[in-house]
Amino acid sequence: MEARDTSSMQREVSNRQMSYAEMKDNSSVHPIHVEHGGKVYEAARRWGIEPHQVLDFSANINPLGPPQTVLSAIENALTPTSLRVYPDAHAFLSAIANKHLLMPDEIVVGSGAASLIFAVIHALWPKRVLILEPAFVEYLRASAAVNAQVTTALLTEASGFTPDFASLVHAVKARQFDLVIVNSPHNPTGALYPRDAVLSLIDAAEEHNTAVLLDEAFIDYAAQESLVSLAPTKSHLIVLRSLTKFYATPGIRIGYAVTNAKLAAKIKGHIDPWSVSTVALEAGCAALAADEFGMESCRVNTIARAKFASALRGIGLEVLPSAANFLLAKLPHGSGGDLQSWLDSERILIRRCDSFHGLSDEFIRMAVRSGSDNDRLVSLIEKWLKG
Repeated sequence: MEARDTSSMQREVSNRQMSYAEMKDNSSVHPIHVEHGGKVYEAARRWGIEPHQVLDFSANINPLGPPQTVLSAIENALTPTSLRVYPDAHAFLSAIANKHLLMPDEIVVGSGAASLIFAVIHALWPKRVLILEPAFVEYLRASAAVNAQVTTALLTEASGFTPDFASLVHAVKARQFDLVIVNSPHNPTGALYPRDAVLSLIDAAEEHNTAVLLDEAFIDYAAQESLVSLAPTKSHLIVLRSLTKFYATPGIRIGYAVTNAKLAAKIKGHIDPWSVSTVALEAGCAALAADEFGMESCRVNTIARAKFASALRGIGLEVLPSAANFLLAKLPHGSGGDLQSWLDSERILIRRCDSFHGLSDEFIRMAVRSGSDNDRLVSLIEKWLKG
């Protein structure tokens, strides 16, 4: 099948927030604007400084990491023997299986969540995909790569960007989608969707032979709500997990997907052989064993996030509730682009959100960093607002 040019991919966008039963197929042409945070090296080159001098709020990386055990595992993996032989994922698969009470053949290892998104969608090759937007742009790019017709259900500011799951279930029953992509906690808002609501969607999808890709890239901050252990019991559910954000290792690409063994084997057929290095696999094993680090990260993030959000509201920003390690906020005036340009002199990066479909240039996303870093950014935004 001929892949569709992403710059001219048709997208159906609903006129009314989450009103799927009355959704109009307003097909129109929208270019896919690919934008990501975390461009530290690019910023350092632009500013003529070292990468460690960039204060990055644009990527949602755990400020407590990487754990020392992960760093030690990386160092120990750099031996002549490990570098002279091909990677073997057996130990990493066993670590995931033990952590989530799974069987190894229910797990697919990949070089990060983005890579796995493409592998899953190529394995499913859906004709019709439903995506809740705003959303991670790679869902759309991966769907375009298989020439899928994408229906986007636009979450609106008026609803607090909260989906109506009853209407979503109705859409799955009525519209015969091949794939629905859901992200919880949601990026870029940080919203954690109610477990029962997500389960209602999964059950409806199962009844109608519709696959659900549940992206749990930030679920470590609310691990009790994860549905990863449920995935092998369903025929069409794939749960995606990432290690790079929570364990602060985006430079080492590693993640995994969990589903039933039959579907896992199909997805593996779209993963390059030896796509994950020995170094990354050893780091992944160490990360999964870092239980104390995980508990401390959640505790620190909960406190820092609440304080950060309160401070931002105190200077006039609207801040959405978040269960992750980032905050989506709306500026009282001006644009995220103007603020980012102003912050350039301070060597600070934020995530302007106008590239997210459904968000205006008034919105910015900020990672939750250390207390002092957060306080510094609040002070600078307040100074900029007072102009």
